[in-house]
Amino acid sequence: MPKTQKTNYYKVLKLTRNTTIQKIKQAYRKLVLLYHPDKNIKKSEKEHQQAEQKFIEIREAYKFLLNNHKDIKQKAQRQKTKKKINEKIMSDEFKKMFSRAVSKTIYEMLKK
Repeated sequence: MPKTQKTNYYKVLKLTRNTTIQKIKQAYRKLVLLYHPDKNIKKSEKEHQQAEQKFIEIREAYKFLLNNHKDIKQKAQRQKTKKKINEKIMSDEFKKMFSRAVSKTIYEMLKK
């Protein structure tokens, strides 16, 4: 079944993006026990299938995050750094423009 929208694996494991590998493992263990198909045998067929589907999603999220969490955090850090650099550049440019305008105004005032 093709997925039309991107899955938020952090949300599947009920975590935030600034989590650690240790927390990912803890959340996985907790949720796997809750939704494991063998633990949901006594429930209705529909509930059993829903638990099985949730179990598969949890496993998929866990595998993805273990393999990609470090890259995701590094990408977020790079974006954060890039944003700070851009803000600094814009701030410096604004200061230059403002200082020129003030200098020109002072010059005009002194000239009179």
